[in-house]
Amino acid sequence: MISEDRDIFDIIKLVENIHHPLEEQALFPLIASHPLLQEGGPLCTYFRGMELDLNPKSAAQELLKQAYSQGLPRPHAYPQFDWLNEHNPLSMPMGEHVLSDELAQALLFLKNRPEEKLYQDFFASLKNEYIRLLKLHIAKEDGCLFILCEKLLS
Repeated sequence: MISEDRDIFDIIKLVENIHHPLEEQALFPLIASHPLLQEGGPLCTYFRGMELDLNPKSAAQELLKQAYSQGLPRPHAYPQFDWLNEHNPLSMPMGEHVLSDELAQALLFLKNRPEEKLYQDFFASLKNEYIRLLKLHIAKEDGCLFILCEKLLS
């Protein structure tokens, strides 16, 4: 679980430099073409429904849009993967990885600029969105993705 007392940049380093790359380069390619991937796992339907009904990423996307309009640099392009397509159920966690990376890039850019208006206007909100979305992402992994992976890889 994410500790609110941990430095956000320690969390970003772990998530963006270790955890997500391991999933994208080692785990996801193993299951991406598995015929049973479409069946899902426990809570997968719940999380997909929440994504469709509530769009939990929209607040972070809107916040980033506002920050870009105020001068925050646009993020670098996220890697593309041969195993991923829009119909693959893994497109949902991958979309979260892309947004997580975008938020992380914004926070890293603002990190050493506390005196700037951009920092004052956006840093706390971007940090809160990163943590909120990461908690939701972890719940999806624990309640759906990792259980499904165990099923597909056993």
